[in-house]
Amino acid sequence: MDVVAGALAPGDLVPREAKLAVVEAFGTKAVVAYRYDARERERRAAVEMPPLTRPDSLNLLMALPLGEPVPARSLSERERRALKSLPKGAVVRRDGLITRQAVQPVHIEMVFVPGRSWESAMERAERFTPFTARTVLVDGVLRRKDDAVMRADFYGIGLFVVQGEAVEVVVPPRPFVRRRHTVAGWKFLEDVHRQLP
Repeated sequence: MDVVAGALAPGDLVPREAKLAVVEAFGTKAVVAYRYDARERERRAAVEMPPLTRPDSLNLLMALPLGEPVPARSLSERERRALKSLPKGAVVRRDGLITRQAVQPVHIEMVFVPGRSWESAMERAERFTPFTARTVLVDGVLRRKDDAVMRADFYGIGLFVVQGEAVEVVVPPRPFVRRRHTVAGWKFLEDVHRQLP
């Protein structure tokens, strides 16, 4: 994590206010640069709301407008079942109306996947493609550098080489552009959020 912090010190790749944490996602240990949604964090703490991990719950929440009351009778049978499983604080139920309160609790700026070989690190980094910008950290000598640079550039994956305390940015990561909001994307954020300090 110190290596990543050193590489990010100039503030060019992620916002300076981003924090770092080691998390596990998609079978990979990685360092994430993240920012909390401060308002949502405080709201969840105040109502002691647990993380949202059920896909059916997230699907329902994504179908509800934020802060706008929706008649409960307009929900399908499937949505009503999901509504019953929502944790306290995700919605407000009043006078036959459902009002969504929950939003995504954290924003992931980038994920850093370490590895001794660029091939295996990039393979693991590609698992994060739909969710955030990715960078691999290769520890030691970069073998077949031309191939590594070409693949990293093609897929938009940052390629950093770590030698001791020095970090060389061989290929800068391509900024992440969210194409759509999905249940899987929200679940990824909730899973990471559970692991953060």
